[in-house]
Amino acid sequence: MGHPAHASFVSFHVRMSEIGFSGTGMRSLLPAIILAASLSVSSAWDVAETVQMGSLPKGGSVVQTQVSEGPLTARVTAIVFPARSYVLRVVESPSPGSTKLAGVLAAAGCAAGVNGGYFQADFRPVGLVIAAGREVHCFEKAKLLAGVLAVRGGSIEIVRAARFKNSGDVREAIQCGPMLVENGRPTAGLNAERSARRTVVATDGHGQWALLYITSVTLADAARILTTPGVLRGCATALNLDGGSSSGLWAAATPGPVSLPEFGHVRNYLGIAPRP
Repeated sequence: MGHPAHASFVSFHVRMSEIGFSGTGMRSLLPAIILAASLSVSSAWDVAETVQMGSLPKGGSVVQTQVSEGPLTARVTAIVFPARSYVLRVVESPSPGSTKLAGVLAAAGCAAGVNGGYFQADFRPVGLVIAAGREVHCFEKAKLLAGVLAVRGGSIEIVRAARFKNSGDVREAIQCGPMLVENGRPTAGLNAERSARRTVVATDGHGQWALLYITSVTLADAARILTTPGVLRGCATALNLDGGSSSGLWAAATPGPVSLPEFGHVRNYLGIAPRP
């Protein structure tokens, strides 16, 4: 995806007059509309299958879960790791526009990772980026850039951009968005029309974290999938990263590597490495 202009997340709504309902006809159809709406609200994504793709050092793992909702299906691949055993790094591409996720993360000594934040057509970052204590790009105020993933004083956090405080103890950070899950519930107003591959970072709020790759779904469905029991051990907070053609995942897992390559080139990556 890259360019943030392609990442609209306006709430979907339809005026009844725009699809041909008005007056008496509208009143006669009201009970059916209410019934359809109630069925829609009660429907949910279900876990169809979970497969362990491989293990990582110090309690990390790669898990793939197939989910469905009626005729819709999606596949969620998660790099799951305990924060106490891993460090999270923002890894800058040494040559934006010509590098690939797997090679860059392996060269940086990471055990696994995904693509990172948004960027312009010339690969300049969008929003705050801090890598190894160096501010690569400044904080920006924009509706899309709703959250910040940061490593502060050795601890990983996801916070609303409006509440984020930059300071000298922030070693890594990516500003992105939208927020998908907050307080264990899908964020209101997420786009329910446009489907694309999604890259997400999430936490259960108790030290367990996940870097995720989801096959083509809407942002609203991504949030609902993440809070579906059995997809993760728990999801208290989740932040959307760059997606679409940028989405990619790689893990140097045992018994063999797991690779879901990105279609395009990106500016930066999120990698994890075991703590010494």
